Amino acid sequence: MQTEMLEVFREVARQRSITAAAATLRYTQSAVSRQVAALELEVGARLFDRLPRGVALTEEGRCLLEHATAVLDRLALARREVTAVHAGTAGRLRVGAFATADAALVPRALARFRAGHPDVRLSLIEGVTGRLLAALLAGDADVAPGDDERRPPVRRPALHHPPHPG
Repeated sequence: MQTEMLEVFREVARQRSITAAAATLRYTQSAVSRQVAALELEVGARLFDRLPRGVALTEEGRCLLEHATAVLDRLALARREVTAVHAGTAGRLRVGAFATADAALVPRALARFRAGHPDVRLSLIEGVTGRLLAALLAGDADVAPGDDERRPPVRRPALHHPPHPG
């Protein structure tokens, strides 16, 4: 079943009219009639009784409407949730941290993040830099502060004072 067919079916059921559903959906009446006929063919049952003024759901139609509504509502929820994850306002964030970062830096950062993104699930992965890097590369962590042990230590340059005149 195509979701468009289910949407058309649900709107006809709401409006109790093919003509009214067509106007709401901005389709022609014949396009809505064809969608309903195709859906009836697919499910193997008549979904509406045609009345002098509109339509009425058959028992099969009432059964399908319950499922169509559940499917369409779940798809709408899925779209909203995917959009929220994409926007960074929902989903999950797995944060890796080594001991010294976990003592001060990470809790403050997570608190600030949670304040701005209350619907994002946070989890903490503790470990040494090498393990955290492996977790990042394996997709088991999303972010981790680290240090680069291969980098030579940074030394402050010696202070040179200009010669004092006189």
